[in-house]
Amino acid sequence: MNMSPLDIVFLLVLAVIVIRAMIRGFVEEFGSVAAFFLGVMAAFLFSGLVAQLLEGVMGQTVWNQVVAFLGLFILTYLLVKLFEAGLRNLIERAELENLDRALGFFLGLVEAVLVVFILVFLLYIQPFFEVDALIMESWFGRVLSPFFPYAAEMITGGRG
Repeated sequence: MNMSPLDIVFLLVLAVIVIRAMIRGFVEEFGSVAAFFLGVMAAFLFSGLVAQLLEGVMGQTVWNQVVAFLGLFILTYLLVKLFEAGLRNLIERAELENLDRALGFFLGLVEAVLVVFILVFLLYIQPFFEVDALIMESWFGRVLSPFFPYAAEMITGGRG
């Protein structure tokens, strides 16, 4: 089996992400991802309410929404990171670092496959140059391309 240049790039991306996650461990890796996504989600969901509360303090200004969004993001991010630190401390006291790293390896593998899928999908949908042949000669492209219609449907919300 010949490897295409695209496969080599994807294998390097895969290796870097997996090794990074294994070194950091499951708790730190998952905590970082969770902190970011929960922070963004909390900020999107509740910044309107907090902005209204800020009007009573700051008056009506365009900065209320920005301050509310950033404040909620930072608060949620820090709370999740605080929980992560407590969990990491518990793992260290229970001497489960090896399990944490092994689980980090598998989480990194899942993250890496998602990143490679997104990269292949972005190559596939970009309009600037023809990449169908490049993708089809890549092992990753052949394995992941059957999932493109599902990804496109998720992005468009089922609107053709």
